[in-house]
Order: sequence, then C-alpha cells, then structure tokens
Amino acid sequence: MQIIHSSNPVNLTQEVTWTFFRILQTIGEKQSIVTIGLSGGTSLQLFYGNLRDSFSSVDVKLRKKIRFVFLDERLVPLDHPDSNYRLLSEILFAPLTEKHLLSTEQILSIRTDIENSERDYFFRVPSIDIGFFGVGSDGHIASLFPHHRGLQDKSHGYILIHDSPKPPSDRISVSVSFTQKIPLVFVFFIGEGKREAYNRFFDAGTPKEQCPAKYLLGCKDCRIVTDLEE
Repeated sequence: MQIIHSSNPVNLTQEVTWTFFRILQTIGEKQSIVTIGLSGGTSLQLFYGNLRDSFSSVDVKLRKKIRFVFLDERLVPLDHPDSNYRLLSEILFAPLTEKHLLSTEQILSIRTDIENSERDYFFRVPSIDIGFFGVGSDGHIASLFPHHRGLQDKSHGYILIHDSPKPPSDRISVSVSFTQKIPLVFVFFIGEGKREAYNRFFDAGTPKEQCPAKYLLGCKDCRIVTDLEE
C-alpha cells in the first residue's frame, strides 16, 4: 500500500494523474488493451477533470489501447441525472471524443435496459487492469455498502443490487471477488466528510463488512489518495 497525499487539491490531482500515466505506459508496453475501471462520486471529479485536460499528453498509440469501463452503475437510463455514465460523459468522455482524443468504441457502458445486465457486462469486461474507487462517507465502494448482502455474494464479476441503502435502489456493481482481482487500485478519500471512513480503513479492528473499502487492501497494488491530514 502507498499513500499519495497533499492538502493542496491541485497538487494532489496532478500527482495522481502523472502517476497513472506512468503506470499506463508500463502496462501499455506489454498489453494491446488496457482496461480502466471508473466509479462515480464527488471524490473523483477533480481527478477526472485533470485527466481530461492532460489526456492529450498521452501518446496516441497508447491512447488507442485504453478501454474505459464502469465499476458500478445505477439501473436507470444512461441519460438520467443519477447515471454514472452521464456524469462521466459530461466531465470526461464527451470533451475527449469531441477533440478526437478518444473514440466512443473505447467507452464500454453498462446496458441498463436489458435482463441479466450484470452477466452481459462481465462477458464484455472480464478483467480490469486499473480501478479508480471513490470511498463514501460510510466506507462504501462502487455499490458495495456496509453490512449489505452484496458483500456476501460470492460471484466473480458483476452483481445486481436491488436494495441499495442509497437511492436509486437498483444498481449493478463489481463483486468483492472481482475488486480484489484488479492488480492496481487508486482509493480516494477526499474531504473532511470522509474522515470517519478514512479512520476505519486504517483501523485494524474495524471489520471489512463495516468499511467495504478495506476489501481493496487485498489487491496487489493499493494506492490511497487523500487530502486529509493525520
């Protein structure tokens, strides 16, 4: 585990962005496709904005290897205000496609209007190379909430959730097993509102079920991104 810390949001997002680019270059030298898993939430918005503004600096051959996928999604139309796709499209995807820095084929959205959408998406996204997880104030990641039955789902892939404690209630999410197979994850604790979750994350006595972000400690490479002071 590594911690990327700065109380200055500009410095923090720049450091994360360039760290990501260096890792992306290394993976891209070995693979023909690099799959990047994204989540919604407020913690990642500054990073997504900086990624958008810096994306042109990535070599064109490397850019074409990127596939952006989703770690979770709300089961609403993709143009709905609650949709993670809509949020990311406005902040990141649309500006990049308009500048021809990214093609629509490189964005794999979740088909929220079909049956067995979780199976369909896992078929299309069988693995993820890098995951960007925002952590909620309760310690949740993607749509894996504290003490929720979704944490007990042993499926490896994507799972359906119909009783999310946060609206909307119907969602699709990476499973615990799938998250732990992502080789590299960036875990964002941004703002004082995430202080309690941050403390629980580092508290050895807090069970994973109480702070699902702790499941990410099982990943090969876990990097904590925070502006919180000790």
